[in-house]
Formats: sequence, C-alpha cells, structure tokens
Amino acid sequence: MTITIISRHSKTIHKLVEEQMKKEAQELGFDPWGDTAQEEFERRVTDLEQHALENPEDDLEIMFYEQEGFS
Repeated sequence: MTITIISRHSKTIHKLVEEQMKKEAQELGFDPWGDTAQEEFERRVTDLEQHALENPEDDLEIMFYEQEGFS
C-alpha cells in the first residue's frame, strides 16, 4: 500500500482506516470484506480525505487516538 498525501492528515487517515477495519474484523471474528478489503480500504480513505479537505478544522489525529482508547 502506498500512502498518497492529499491532506495534512493523510498518514493519520491511513492508520485510522486500517485500525477501524482490523477492529471490525476482530469484533466479527472474520474478515467481512474478503477479496474486496483493499477496495473498501481505499473507499474509506477517500471518504475521510474528502472530509478532511472540506472540514480542515476537524483534527483527525484526535479521532484516531479516541478510537485507540487513549482519550
């Protein structure tokens, strides 16, 4: 996977989506995306990149740490 820098949060977005998908798979006990996992990952990254560009005041790093349980 190559990280494309689109917004100042691009690296965080990639980590956030990866962790969200891992967490969902662990909770379900299986990988719900199977062969389409990369496509789902890319779709989610694109959605969050769009959100970051439209809402520059949102701090996605905080979102990442909240998800990780560091808050």
